[in-house]
Amino acid sequence: METITMCNGAAPGAAPIIFFCLRDGRQTFYHSTGIKARPEDAVRDLRLHNELEYHKLAMCKAYTLMQLKRMDMNSRIFETQVQRVMTEDVGTAKAHQGVPVYKRVVRYIEEAHRDGVIGDGRYAVLLGKARKLQRFLMIKGLSGISAREFSSDLLLEYRQFIYDEYLYVAKFPELYPKGEGRHAPRRRCKDTTVVHDLKALQAFFRELEDTGEIRRSPFKKISFEKRRSIMHVMYDAPFFLKAEELKRVMKTGVPAELQWVKDVFVLNCALGCRIGDLLRLTMDKVAVSEDGIPYIHYIPSKTARSQSTNQEIQTPLIPAALEIIRRTKLAFMGHHPKYERQVYNKKLRLLLEYCGIDRPVCLYDHERGDNVYRPLYQVATSKLARKTHVDMLTKVQINYYAAGLHREGSGAVFRYTNLELSDRYSLLQAAFNCHSNC
Repeated sequence: METITMCNGAAPGAAPIIFFCLRDGRQTFYHSTGIKARPEDAVRDLRLHNELEYHKLAMCKAYTLMQLKRMDMNSRIFETQVQRVMTEDVGTAKAHQGVPVYKRVVRYIEEAHRDGVIGDGRYAVLLGKARKLQRFLMIKGLSGISAREFSSDLLLEYRQFIYDEYLYVAKFPELYPKGEGRHAPRRRCKDTTVVHDLKALQAFFRELEDTGEIRRSPFKKISFEKRRSIMHVMYDAPFFLKAEELKRVMKTGVPAELQWVKDVFVLNCALGCRIGDLLRLTMDKVAVSEDGIPYIHYIPSKTARSQSTNQEIQTPLIPAALEIIRRTKLAFMGHHPKYERQVYNKKLRLLLEYCGIDRPVCLYDHERGDNVYRPLYQVATSKLARKTHVDMLTKVQINYYAAGLHREGSGAVFRYTNLELSDRYSLLQAAFNCHSNC
């Protein structure tokens, strides 16, 4: 089945009316769009292009419905079905096709948060990405375009904007107000940031495509090879504190202004939870098992709404962690009610520098196109504690498949046994080398 663009006659200097011819074997049907324009105008006019594509889609839908319902295959019935398809589509999509894409993205995020698809943290992150899209559209002078008009070419321009947004800050200062915890970009973005932003936008367009609001996502109008290239990201080699480095941090006396961040970091290394979950912990989350083992229990906020059960994480408390909890009562950042993570990351680097954690770690420099080495304290973030915790436990736990009794990935080992709280407590003590005290 094919559609062919044709034009009827017109007076000299006047634009002709565009109509389409649909051919499938011996059958031929015609449909007048009623649009006065030349076919080549659609190359320069995005709105015209989208409108013509809409008419072609309606023709294909009408023809398919005629076949499925075994209707009479003639021109009169065909045109009636085309008009019916277009009328029905307007009834379901009219409310969306004129909505600016930024507002539609915000609505999509709000609904996902309301329906439990995303948690509070992801909700805040996605709103930030939506504001970035809004800035791009305002700079391009396209703040009013709809999701239906968002083309693949515009998508590729947006990708470049994410990389180089820092270049626009001085030119458009009104789009980058200071305060409220927002920071204007000061350098070129990394590949990981760009890909994460594009994946969030891709999920939005996939939603509209699945619900019939748009015919096809702009991501699908990019060739497979190009799409694979722009969505590819290389991660840096993981780095974490070695056991002796963590011990040095634990044993080093620090100034009073760094004591709270030391407490947070050491406790986070012992628990291995995300920093957001750690800062939300309260004393009612501390318990003692029947065997007398103290532990923390909580539901991870990132996966709370997507879990199939309300099962909590239970992490035994080694002596060092228990001492911090008893002394601080888990009240760490009451004097910083807003910029918790930013303040913590900045102070963490100062803490590690003070403790002499300057081992060089490898990072990929996107501008140079090569690896560079930086002192660990310069690149540390809140994720460092979680990675340190996982690494230390991995090094003391016997690999399930080391004995060769089961192939890698076999689920049988998980049916045969289960690590209980006392077993995990022993592993934590071994990992932190503190069977009696640490």
